[in-house]
Amino acid sequence: MKVNKRAVAAIAAVVLALLGVVSLVVYTNDARDRAFEGTKLVSVVQVVAEVPAGTKAGDLGSSVNVVKLPEAAVPDTALRTLDSVSGQVATAKLVPGEVLVADRFGTTAEVNGGEKVTLPKGMQELTITVAAVRALDGKLSAGDTVGVAASYDDVRRTNFAVNKVLVISVREVAAGADAGTTDEVVLRLAASSADAEKIVHAAEFGRIYLTKQGKDATVDRALIATEDVLK
Repeated sequence: MKVNKRAVAAIAAVVLALLGVVSLVVYTNDARDRAFEGTKLVSVVQVVAEVPAGTKAGDLGSSVNVVKLPEAAVPDTALRTLDSVSGQVATAKLVPGEVLVADRFGTTAEVNGGEKVTLPKGMQELTITVAAVRALDGKLSAGDTVGVAASYDDVRRTNFAVNKVLVISVREVAAGADAGTTDEVVLRLAASSADAEKIVHAAEFGRIYLTKQGKDATVDRALIATEDVLK
């Protein structure tokens, strides 16, 4: 049987390359072990993938990993597990390589790292608090535009108070350290004087639902009563 020398050479090259990689990994691990020899190692939670602010500790998943580091290099508040911050959220963006500490978690967090979009000229800025379930479960972000639908129990009527309202910033408020859920969302909105009055009135005397409205969203206003829904 005739042997293909080129094929044999190619296979040999692949084998040598694999042996080189294995040798490098073994050498690196041995070097690390020698460097840590005689040093007390402790287990800590380390970030391995970027995590947005506002992420729940229970949702970190594969974004973090438990590693062993020299005790002398580990902060006193470093987390060994995520149990102590269960139900809390990251108060700022987490970056790969950082060791998690308790101070990075709390019951509230600024979405988008606390950044705010610029308030448009001539507009007014106001703040409203809405139950998370009425604000896309807290998934709104700075830069989104929303519709503010207002309902009033005394007349059983619903209508869009205003449309295309710019979200300046969003802050999630957790229900509690043990709850693990977002209870309310605090939104800073940019609105004209007339629209700001309508939003405040709905917040004071009615109930608000927010809809996320994209650039191509069709918007309208139509007073809806019970008979309009059931007819």
